[in-house]
Amino acid sequence: MNEYAQNLCQRLVKEDAEVEFRIKTGTEMYRKGFGRIELQYADGSPVENASLKFKQISHEYLFGCNAFMFNQFPEEEQNRKYEEVFANLFNEAVVPFYWSDFELEDGNPRFASGSTPVYRRPPTDEVVNFCKRHGITPKGHPLCWHLFVPEWAPKKKSEMIKRLGRRIREIAEHYGDDIQIWDTVNEAQSRNPVRRGFDNPAFPDNHVEEIFRIADRYLPFATLLYNDDNKWFQYNGDYTPVYLLVKSLQEHGCRVGGLGLQFHMFSRLLEQADLFLNPRQILKCLDQYGKLNIPVNFSEVSVISSRDLGDGDAFQELVTEKLYRLWFSHPATNAIVWWNLVDGTAAYAPLGSEQGENSLRAGLVNYDFTPKPAYRILEQLIKHEWHTETTLDYHRPAENMFHGFYGDYETTIQTDKGTFTRTISLSKDSDNMIRITL
Repeated sequence: MNEYAQNLCQRLVKEDAEVEFRIKTGTEMYRKGFGRIELQYADGSPVENASLKFKQISHEYLFGCNAFMFNQFPEEEQNRKYEEVFANLFNEAVVPFYWSDFELEDGNPRFASGSTPVYRRPPTDEVVNFCKRHGITPKGHPLCWHLFVPEWAPKKKSEMIKRLGRRIREIAEHYGDDIQIWDTVNEAQSRNPVRRGFDNPAFPDNHVEEIFRIADRYLPFATLLYNDDNKWFQYNGDYTPVYLLVKSLQEHGCRVGGLGLQFHMFSRLLEQADLFLNPRQILKCLDQYGKLNIPVNFSEVSVISSRDLGDGDAFQELVTEKLYRLWFSHPATNAIVWWNLVDGTAAYAPLGSEQGENSLRAGLVNYDFTPKPAYRILEQLIKHEWHTETTLDYHRPAENMFHGFYGDYETTIQTDKGTFTRTISLSKDSDNMIRITL
């Protein structure tokens, strides 16, 4: 890394005993738990003695990425490799529902395969089916964003809200059982009519509240998130803007199930590295958002590896590891979503080029799908360091417990009557009293 890169991440690498203590203790306290095991045979008789092996097969914590490039490459081999590197690392996928791209014509949403092609916007059924094949949790993004509205959409506020209601109802009818997490409103505090030349006066000032009420009506069992951009790190205590917006929604009776915080390390933010690459600042902000009593996810993460950093890959690896450790350890968080998986696939730039946003090289793998060091460090964290394989010598009537990261476990149980295999779950929101019948 050159001097510029070193200056950007100086606060992340600075030895700070208090921060390190919070990361270490937070990981143990908030990401792991004890499971209490009781065994019995099918006839109801208790198991007296057994040997158990626990192997974690999935995380409860969500490690995600957008799936906007699913089946978007020109060669089938490229699409196969994309699916492979995605499913190897992530258990959550962001499914694109940007209105102007999703519904090119009024009344003709792009659900199904064979829909009119739109770059970085695969038909949503294809992405959902990909998630089903690999046991990945899909998240819809977004139900409402004032910057992605079709030209044919209503121009009056009352009509706009009604049409958005119809959009949400149609999506809910199609995916009510398949997608249970939604970025309900996106970046409402960034209403800039100049951005991308778009000016839409049809959105009422209270559209955030209106959309949450509509989404609650049609998606009553889904987790409804508010998602905002990088302004989250501009801390001002109880007067922090993002905090105030969500708190206001809560006070007005809206069912807000979580808060998404973006982390795009683009050039406009580099001057603010002392804030958004500052562990103490991040912890202070997360402590504040934790007061909302809803889960927080880092919803769009872009850590650059641009060539003007010297060894950009080394910079990206270091920053990614430091941030993921910090975020994962905080009790308020429940998910981290990387944004673009592959270099050369950013928005508003030619595929495979290093033009525009692609020049930042914020993917985890190169355009040829070879993993970058940041991909490997996340693989090490998620699949090894934050992974549990353990054993238990079971004896009745003693209290029999195992300790591990929250998630699902393949459990092999050996008794004097044979060997049995079961899948069990260890959850942050459960008493984890696990009764197994053999």
